[in-house]
Amino acid sequence: MNGDMDATTLIYIGFLLTGTAVTIKFQPAMAVAIAYLAGIIFLPVSTMTVPDTNHVSADSPYWIMPVALPSVGFLTKASVASLTALCVALFRSAKTFADFRPHWVDIPIFALCLWPMLQLASTDASPDAVQASLYLFVIWGTPWLLARLFFNDRDGQLSFIDAFVGLTLLLAPIALFESWSDARIYQWLYGPHPFADVGIDRYIGHRPLAMFEDGNQYGLWMCCAALMAIWRAKHASVDTHRTARKIVAAILLTLAVASQSVGALVLLAFGAAILLSGPALMWLRKAFVPMALLFALAMSVYLSGVIPLRTIAKETAVGHAIWSGLRASGRGSLSWRIGQDQKALPIIQENLIAGSGQWDWWQPLGGRPWGFILLMVGQFGLIGICLAFSSMLYAMWTRVQPVGQSDHRNRRFSAGDPGLVFAVMMILVMLDALLNAFVILPLLLIAGGLVLPSKGSSPDRPSTSDT
Repeated sequence: MNGDMDATTLIYIGFLLTGTAVTIKFQPAMAVAIAYLAGIIFLPVSTMTVPDTNHVSADSPYWIMPVALPSVGFLTKASVASLTALCVALFRSAKTFADFRPHWVDIPIFALCLWPMLQLASTDASPDAVQASLYLFVIWGTPWLLARLFFNDRDGQLSFIDAFVGLTLLLAPIALFESWSDARIYQWLYGPHPFADVGIDRYIGHRPLAMFEDGNQYGLWMCCAALMAIWRAKHASVDTHRTARKIVAAILLTLAVASQSVGALVLLAFGAAILLSGPALMWLRKAFVPMALLFALAMSVYLSGVIPLRTIAKETAVGHAIWSGLRASGRGSLSWRIGQDQKALPIIQENLIAGSGQWDWWQPLGGRPWGFILLMVGQFGLIGICLAFSSMLYAMWTRVQPVGQSDHRNRRFSAGDPGLVFAVMMILVMLDALLNAFVILPLLLIAGGLVLPSKGSSPDRPSTSDT
């Protein structure tokens, strides 16, 4: 282990040990949210290092950005954030764990965590199946469990939103500095970052990176924070606090726009339209199931390779015009990402159902696909992707399903329900995962908090966190 790895490991250990102490004055739900989100936002990405920042070596877990998927490294910001939040939860509210009762909605997520072990029946595992399962339990299983315990009522969900918005607001000085300078705070604090210069030059100035894995991830995170801040300002119950929340929302919206991540900003506009418009919300409720089915059908066709997009783009006039238009508009990265995905399809199809069990299954191509969905299908197959997202789809459904006015549950589906902004954020993150190699991991915290009916105060009645 070299000096850089030792330093990063020490940072991780320090964060794990101090996480409980710095959150001791907060209520348990807020303490857990702060511990987890602070780790995701501020910790270095991994103990692995890349000496040459202009080249990402094929055996580095950075290349697959392992915050959400197991690869050759176990210690990442995601694993440390999850373990710290778990320690905080056990220290602050051990009785909550004793009261936990499993439910059928928990089965898919925890089955995903065991899936690498089951893959051994058909393939070799890399990383080792036990390590891969343990990593998934830490990265996917732990946040899900914490959400089921602490964020399944209105107060807990509002605490999560306030922690997300407040901690993101702390990035404002870094965002301002990195927008006008090509220097990276991450490199000053932690050393080389393999994606420090990827997509840095934007239409005006530079796109910040802060301590995130990738500039696109930073942009999506800012847009999610802005969306939650806008919703929080709209539904604050006290006028004086509403003014302060409007200022916070304006700052985060400015930071989101300044990130100049076009795809994330389009998703932000879509999400804001749903949250702020009654007709748009009703449309989402009516269209959710047809859209989900259409999306599943489109992905099935896409993964089958029946429609050869690369051939259409290169050999037809219409395809060539679309590809040329994307490049001319400055969105050439979109066509490049789709091209990377298309090249990966033949390898994916070799183990489409059960997956390859290999984190670097794409190496024969000399480069990986850029979308998280394809990365996951290549490693864990369609079974893995179904296990990962079926509970999340159900969680979204609990907040956007159409219900009759006479149904007593209808109170949970008002625009003032924090679960609604959670559901919309989940939709945005999952759509983004089609073209980017990451998910915003708090997705697991908010999904786990939605899958069962809320047990707390009605959204029509202010709670202790509504100010």
